[in-house]
Order: sequence, then structure tokens, then C-alpha cells
Amino acid sequence: MLTPKGEASKSKLLASAEELFAQKGFHATTVSQIVKNAGLTQAAFYLYFKSKDEILRELLAKFEDQLLPLTDAGRNAAGKTPEELVAYVIHAFTGLFVLLGRNANLTRIALLETESGLSIRDKIVQQICANMVRNQQAGIVRPDVEPELAAESVVASVERLIYRYSATGEKDAAELGRQTAKLFLQGILIRRK
Repeated sequence: MLTPKGEASKSKLLASAEELFAQKGFHATTVSQIVKNAGLTQAAFYLYFKSKDEILRELLAKFEDQLLPLTDAGRNAAGKTPEELVAYVIHAFTGLFVLLGRNANLTRIALLETESGLSIRDKIVQQICANMVRNQQAGIVRPDVEPELAAESVVASVERLIYRYSATGEKDAAELGRQTAKLFLQGILIRRK
């Protein structure tokens, strides 16, 4: 059990590593840079972490715990009316944009920068893909949609929208959630009768 001072030091190290990994990349960041940025010593670093890899694993594990339930929302799509399903998907996308927007550094680290991050990204794609297959079987998703391609498209779109609109403050999470849900649920073509 850490003392309050120990918790504060560990938090400073985590925040410093997160910032530097996002700015410089994991491989270009050193332990010396992390401790200097945190205003601590290398001895303090090694009280809490065995290595730079361990601090990365801790950062990504906490982020993954928050992220995976949001990206698994498709699991609960069955049994909803069309109106409920639209609201549910909008809510899921909005929650995702809120989390990723609040954690822009971790988003960059987890989805782009590291092998561990790419592993998280792959889990998300596999999770969305599996839910799409399940929802195709339930008659919710069109059978002509390729689940893996659609899952990759969702992840790539969300990544780009976070950096393009959320990070700049041009659009908030609710607007991004509504627009993204609309795009994936309804497409872009006007339906002619």
C-alpha cells in the first residue's frame, strides 16, 4: 500500500510518461526524461516501476479497461427496436468520443504508437467484428457487409475524428457521436422511393 506521497509520486510518473510517450513516441522516450519531466529522481521511478515497459503496460491496462466496454457495445444490440438501436449506437459512439477525447495522449499511445497499443487496437477490431457477425446472424446488420472491413473502418474513423475534431475543439463528443452513428447506420445516400 502506497502512502499519499507515494501515490502522488507514482501519479506524476504516469502523467509524465503518458505525455512524453505521446509527444516523442515510446522508443524515443527515456526513463531520465520521464523523471525529469515529473520533477522526480530515477530512484523514485524504480520504487514504482521496474522499467519503461512496465509503466507503459500500466498506462495501457487502465485505458484498455475503460475502452473495451465501450467498443463492445454491439454485443447488446439484439432485441432493441430500430429507434432504441439508433439511440443506443449514438450513446455508444458518444461515450467513446468522450473517453478518447479526455485521454488524447493515451489514445495516441494505445492506438498508434506501440506494439502493446496495436494489440489493443487489434482487440477492438476483433471485438467489433465478432459483434457484427453476431448481429448479422440476428438480422440486425446487412448480410452483404464485410464485418472485418466495417470494424476496421469504424476504428480508423474514430481515431481520425478524435485528432481532427475533438482535439481541436471544433466538435464535441455528442456531435461526433451523432454524426458517426448516422454515417454508419444510414450511410450517405438519400433513399429514393
